[in-house]
Order: sequence, then C-alpha cells, then structure tokens
Amino acid sequence: MRTAFKIFGIISLAVLNGLHCRAQTFLLVEEFKKQSKILNSNGVAVADYDLDGDLDIYVTSAEEYDQSDPTTWSRLLKNEGVSGYKDATIFSRLINNQGGARKGAMGAHMGASWGDYDNDGYPDLFLSNNGFDFLWHNEGDGKFANVTEVADVAGCSGCYSSNGVWWDYDQDGDLDLYVSQWIGRNRFYRNDGDNVFTDISVITGLDDLGLTWTSLPIDLDRDGLQDLYLVNDKGENRFFRNLGNDDFVDLTAEVGLEDIGDGMGVAVGDYNNDGFFDIYVTQIHYFHPNPFFVNDGTGVFTNMAKELRLDDTGWGWGVRFFDTDHDLDEDIYVVNGFDSPIAEGDRNMFFENLGSEIFTNVAPNTGLNGIEYAMGLEVFDYDNDGDYDMLVANRDANMSLFKNTVLERGGENINWIKIELEGSTSNRNAFGSEVRIRCDGNFYYRHYSGTNLLGQSIIPVHFGLSSHIKVDEIVVTWPNGEKEFVEDVQANQLVHLKQGTLRKKVVTGIGDEAIDASVSIYPNPFSDRIDIQFNEPVYGSVVFRLTNTLGQLIHLEEKNIAESDGLTIQLTDLGSGLISGMYFYSLISSKGHKTGSLLKR
Repeated sequence: MRTAFKIFGIISLAVLNGLHCRAQTFLLVEEFKKQSKILNSNGVAVADYDLDGDLDIYVTSAEEYDQSDPTTWSRLLKNEGVSGYKDATIFSRLINNQGGARKGAMGAHMGASWGDYDNDGYPDLFLSNNGFDFLWHNEGDGKFANVTEVADVAGCSGCYSSNGVWWDYDQDGDLDLYVSQWIGRNRFYRNDGDNVFTDISVITGLDDLGLTWTSLPIDLDRDGLQDLYLVNDKGENRFFRNLGNDDFVDLTAEVGLEDIGDGMGVAVGDYNNDGFFDIYVTQIHYFHPNPFFVNDGTGVFTNMAKELRLDDTGWGWGVRFFDTDHDLDEDIYVVNGFDSPIAEGDRNMFFENLGSEIFTNVAPNTGLNGIEYAMGLEVFDYDNDGDYDMLVANRDANMSLFKNTVLERGGENINWIKIELEGSTSNRNAFGSEVRIRCDGNFYYRHYSGTNLLGQSIIPVHFGLSSHIKVDEIVVTWPNGEKEFVEDVQANQLVHLKQGTLRKKVVTGIGDEAIDASVSIYPNPFSDRIDIQFNEPVYGSVVFRLTNTLGQLIHLEEKNIAESDGLTIQLTDLGSGLISGMYFYSLISSKGHKTGSLLKR
C-alpha cells in the first residue's frame, strides 16, 4: 500500500518558468531547505538507519567544521513521515569528530557510505574526508559509536578520500571496504569480522594512484565474483577482473572500458532492456566528452555516447539511472557545475529515454535544469508513494529535494513495484545483486550496488510498471551467483525478498536453461589446457565454443558421450597460438547452456 506523506511548501518550477511539461514534472519541496540547513554540501546517501520503514539522509558538508556555525555541520536527517525531516546529528552522536577534516580544493567532508558491515540489520556509516576517515557503528538505538580506531580504517592525515564503497569481493558474506582517493593511493580493507579489517591494498594490486572519484563493483563476467571499475580524474579509468583468492588483473583494454579523461561519476543501467548492463561516466565535456559504454552481451563494451546524445553534460558530477515516468525504461539525471569561467551557465540535465536508441534532455521543460553547482545526487522514494524522487547536494546553495508527481498526474503509467533485498549467505544488504522482472513476456533489469559519486545508499530496487497490474516473475541473482525467484506479484507494493526463502532458479542470461553448479571449468586463468568437470550425469552432445573479445571463433569442439558420473572433458590444444588476454566461452550439453569468460596467461 502507498503511504501518505504530507507535502508542504512546494513550488512547481515548471509552472514558475512558464514551461510546458512534455515528460515529467517534479516539485521542489521548499520546506526541506529549512530542515537540511546545509549551504555547501558534497555527498548524499540514504538508508533506513532506524528501521522505521522510511529512508533517512546523511549529507556531508564541504566546509571545514565550525562548532559555532551549524551550516558547516555534516548532518543526519531523520525521516519522520508526514512531519518531514528532523535533524538527528547531535542525538545520534555523529556530531563528534567532525573536526577531523580540513578544507581542501574539493571540500573538507566528501563521501558518506551506508553498509551493514557486521550483518546485524542496522546500517553502519563510513565517512570519507580530506584527512582522516571515520567508521561509525550503528548501535540500534538511534546512536552511533566511533569504531574507526579498532577497525583501523582511518587512512592518514595526508589522505584525501573521495568515497568508500562497501562490497563483498571474496563472497564470504560480509562487506569489505574500498576507499577511493582523490589524492594518494586507493585503500582496500578486507572485513575479518568483529570490527577488524585488514589492509590488502598492495597484495591485491588495487592500490591505484589514478585520482579516483568513484569505484564501481560489478560482476561483468557473471562468475559470482565482483569485479571493480575505477573512474579516475586526470588519468586512465581502470577495470580489474576478480580472479578469486585476492588476485585481480587489469583488463581495461580487453573489455573496452578504456577512457583517458576527467572521470567523475558513474552509473549502471540497462537502457535498452537487452539484459546486459551498460556503464555511463560523467566528465568535463570541455576537455573530454562523457563515454556511454554499451555492453554487447559478452562483457565487451563500445562507447556510444555521441550516438545516444549523452556525451555532453557540461562539468558533470553525480549521475543516476531511474525510471522517472514509469514507462518501463530507465531515464538519466546528471548534476554539474564548477567554480570556473568555462562552467558558468552549466545546468543540470535530465535525459528522457525515448526508446529506439535515443535520449533527449527535457530538463528545461521539467524544472530540473538547476544552475547551482552540484556534485552529490541520490534518487529514492522519500515519501513512500511508489515513485523515485531526487535529492541534489549543491555546493553553492541549500540542498534541493524534488518530489516526483507521476502518480498524482495519473494516466496509464501509474504502476510500480519496489523490491527490498536481504542477503543471507551473501552480504545482508545484497550489494552486487541483479534483479530481473517479467511482465507479459518482456524482461526488465536492474543492477544493485547502491554506489554513486560521493555516496552509497541502501534502498529498494525500483521498477516502473506502466499499465501492468502485476509482475509475472521476479528473478534475483544474488551476489554469489545464486538465482531465486517468485511469481505472480501484485503491483504497487514494497516486497521483501530474503535469500534462501525463495524458489531456486535454473535460468541464466535471458531465459536459457543453466548448467549452474553441475559443471566446473578450470583452471582460470589457463595456460595450456581447460578441464570441463561435470558433477552430475551428462549424455549426448557437448559443444564448447571459445571466442575472442571481437566475437571471432577461436576454438570449437564437440563430443558425443554416453551418460556418466563425474565426467571430465579435457581440452589440451588451446594454449598454443593464443595470446594472453580475455576469451569468452559457450558450453551446451544435456544439462543446459553456460557462458562465461576465461583468462589466458
């Protein structure tokens, strides 16, 4: 059911500007400016920290902390439903130690990252700063305890951390922490439990020096291990494939994610609903146009930004995919600006997805073309009415909260569903999950990591459903690769899905029958041979295809076999003639169809 939420002091910017809204109207919540108080903010992140059913906000102040000046305080804003937001910073004890950051070129307090690192059900908070960072444990009573020292994740006084990202790189069920550094080497902490973290930056090779703004965990090869894409300022973006056992390899060129620009924000979405996630990076257009990397289905990307009309967002920062108008495809909002003459006049941009491989900027017609200099952005359902609203963190003005009015306007695009994920064998927040829904034979997809520029949030996965009154099927691919599903779910509700309580799914990709755990292909990386180990009886034809990153067939082998237990097929002639790099395989047998990637040493 939709929860009522009182809206107060709202002005429609589209009406004020005399603009006709052709796509989507958002309303500015004026009262929120008074409640937030911050005049100069960097990052924003949301989570239900007190577990009362609505989403609360943490926002970082770009200013150096001054106890006598409340406008310089980073703040925890508690969502109290019809009463709006209440400042809970002092009560929560998050006011302590704010003096640990100093003002720098991009601000003092940078990112805020929510993540339940101890799986106790309460979101904890990592704060990245210019100077020492802080980790706050949620005590469950509305208060937080500073556990930075015991966890040993403070960094250093000379560090300039842009953001922290929670992810489970080793699939042990708890969240590890990767800290992007705008100045200095990135830091990577393995979660060992009991508030203990171990710095594994060097041994994993992830101590990158690329002036990283944002780090994106995503399992591109779908092998059950989260890979990592680094968006770097004044340097080359880097993609690291996770090989397991703390071993990562740089495959940026092999997967087509090369970009030497001024990378800032990053977002993941499936803009054309083909089942393969695409990656959009914001940059400084005056020096380097934005890339929009389109996934060809094999884990290799092509930059299609110009063709999609998404290459220019001025001095771009925060970016989010979300279905603003509930028409079953994802739109894009980008905030931008900088204190520079070349960025003067830059306005935020709202790209409507028109289908047919076309986006168009409708910000001037929707009241969303703010001229404020903004870096932080989050989209979430602040009023629990079923659509996603927007929160913009401005550097030269109060924060802006925009209410989405798609449901109030009515029409056919009024249906929706929100899916709250809870991992069990996977991390409790289920960061790294993929969600697929089916409506009347069509599929729609979301990737969930909560990651954004200067923030990470714990929010339900949202789908607009247009005129569909139910979802025929929801399939969750949990971070460890396990698939589960539910069927016949009514629209217009929040559903909670817990790992291990749903029906097991035996599909992969787009509806293919899966071999899943009944087969292992190893070693990976390989040198001179590949073993295909079937753990269940298999019979008939087994077809193995190996292609390079250009899709060219490298090796084809077919065997006809009788039913057998524990069958191993050994391919011994693959090593000679193959150069080092990434390859993709397809395996078809009586057990189904499996695809993936292999690395040649």
